[in-house]
Amino acid sequence: MNTTIPLTPEAEASLKEDLMLLQRIAQKDSASFQALYRKYSGLIFTAISNVLNDHHDAEDVMQEVLVQLWNKAHLYEPRKGKPLTWITTMARNRAIDRIRSKQRRSRLNDDFESENKTDQFEFEDSSADICEVKERSRIIRSAVSKLTPDQKEAVVLAYFSGLTQAEVAEKLNEPLGTVKARIRRGVNRLETLVRPALS
Repeated sequence: MNTTIPLTPEAEASLKEDLMLLQRIAQKDSASFQALYRKYSGLIFTAISNVLNDHHDAEDVMQEVLVQLWNKAHLYEPRKGKPLTWITTMARNRAIDRIRSKQRRSRLNDDFESENKTDQFEFEDSSADICEVKERSRIIRSAVSKLTPDQKEAVVLAYFSGLTQAEVAEKLNEPLGTVKARIRRGVNRLETLVRPALS
């Protein structure tokens, strides 16, 4: 039994327009991309904000979603849902990825802080505790040494020197987006190297 509710003429026209715009975006038509942006940017941003509750992160993810939309419009399949559903699902997934990425960075940052405090014990620790901290430090240093030179430089400045991403970009004379990408790739790589060794 088909329980699909028929679309109103207006909704039908809007759906056809969306399908046409996505097809043209897949062909790298910038005017169609701008038209889709004007039509749905508010809804996309709201979908992201509802997940993140952080305006700055939401703006970053919005940019990532727009780039993803431009690059992957050709992957859209109408049988999997309406264009707006596809786009908002993509947006929510990117927002969830951002949360997970921040959680990973937080865990790694804790490890980096432990590494920096190896020789700064405020209380006398047992030899077993000292050995454990030193072993964690060795694992982290070893993992950092396996990053690409660009990733290592950006990660060390951000986590060991305590610079913000903007300060790292200024120090390296690189675009902020480039630095963010290096740090993100570096942190993801560190996690794959550190997690098995520490588990």
